[in-house]
Amino acid sequence: MIMINAPHGYFPEAQGRMGTIFSAAVMARQRKGSGVTLVFLHDVDWKVERAFAAEFLCKKYLKKAVGRLSHFKIPSVMNRTVGVDSIC
Repeated sequence: MIMINAPHGYFPEAQGRMGTIFSAAVMARQRKGSGVTLVFLHDVDWKVERAFAAEFLCKKYLKKAVGRLSHFKIPSVMNRTVGVDSIC
């Protein structure tokens, strides 16, 4: 499980969660074992962070969003057939 709740992104000087979202997506896809990685993303109300989540965590893996918390289930690329499934 990965919980993304930092760094801050709600003021101009803050770096936001874009790097953290990308890193979580890479880690989830590189999972060696079977199953999925659960990713919880908090504060997805910022436009750029929603765009990064849609692109790297993938809309199709979004299982539920309640308020400012989104829950993704991301499969490992190790468990996929090469050439059949795309990343997103």
